[in-house]
Amino acid sequence: MTDLAPTDPRQHALRRASLPDAFTYALYACSPYRGCGHGCLYCDGRAEKYYVEGDFARDIVTRPWLPDALARELTTLREWGALALGSGVTDIYQPCERSELLTRRIVEVVADMPDRTVAGGVAPLPVVVLTKSALILRDLDLWARIDARAGVLVLVSITTLDDAVRRVFEPGASPVGERLEVLRAFRAAGIATGALAMPFLPGVTDDPTSIAALLEALAGLGTTFVMPGGLTLRPGRQKECVERLLAAHYPDLVALYARLYGEDRASGSPVFGYQARLEREIRSIRHRLHLPRQVPHPLLRRLLAPHDELWVLFSQMRELYAERGVDTRRLSEASNRYGTWLKTMRTTFRRRRTLPATWLGERFGTAIETGELAQVLANDKLARFTERVARDRLVLDHETLALR
Repeated sequence: MTDLAPTDPRQHALRRASLPDAFTYALYACSPYRGCGHGCLYCDGRAEKYYVEGDFARDIVTRPWLPDALARELTTLREWGALALGSGVTDIYQPCERSELLTRRIVEVVADMPDRTVAGGVAPLPVVVLTKSALILRDLDLWARIDARAGVLVLVSITTLDDAVRRVFEPGASPVGERLEVLRAFRAAGIATGALAMPFLPGVTDDPTSIAALLEALAGLGTTFVMPGGLTLRPGRQKECVERLLAAHYPDLVALYARLYGEDRASGSPVFGYQARLEREIRSIRHRLHLPRQVPHPLLRRLLAPHDELWVLFSQMRELYAERGVDTRRLSEASNRYGTWLKTMRTTFRRRRTLPATWLGERFGTAIETGELAQVLANDKLARFTERVARDRLVLDHETLALR
């Protein structure tokens, strides 16, 4: 492991987005590690795109300064929003956390934030945490404290119920049964849980029986929602790593992967026909189980200020309507206009430190009352929908697409 000291005294612990992240819905993010000792062979964090130097699973970079820097930054925050811990290139509860305890210190910092009024809510910040490690159970007491004051969403990555497959593809990660226990324990503690059921591996875990078994197990645990997905293989290190694994453990699948990923797309996506079939199969099983694939609106509201909630809700609606075969072009255009407006307002707020902490939320409310937001959207139906969500505080039912 390598310690990474700040190269500049102005270096920030938090990464701040102009709009909530599309995957975690968080406005802020940080992680005490880079690289990951779980060593998942398919992880796209291995790809050159993410600039992780050395051996991805062994040369772990640590940021021992981060908890103290975070504690300082949290005292100066002027915007309320969710904090994401973890990312696609690391796991905050990877094996080295047992000795480093950086994640524990970060969670303590967030749990101990004093109450104070900030734009959109009250500190401490709600937290979204991503992991495939049962080590998170060590800190359940702290997560319960944060959840009681602000809100927590625990996203557990789980790709299969077959632990023999897990040992091959995810050699350093927690066994499947332990991850299921994480979901059960956090659910029993009243903390919201979601599962990242990805990636389904072609020829290994992507058959309908395996997919159904996993989603049924997750639904049976009361998991709030499941985000499923297929395998992407970016050309270069990530794809080469999987090809070596297949040659060693699944030689009969080498030709299949060569066909599915032979186009070498920068995104790593397989050929369209396979991806479309996989999505249809997953969708059919989810609908049978009434298992959402997105954060439900009531939980979304707990993680986001109203102006950010609306942006994410528009994004969710595009997906929900497209899944039903509805033309979403007008919705997308209005959503993009709103995103541009919100980024402009946020930039103004962040640059003008003399503005009160409540300015952005008040500016959003004023835009609704004066009709400015309706002009931005240029979509009468969506403008009426926005008023009912923001002013009347109704929530969208993802199954019926009705407000209630």
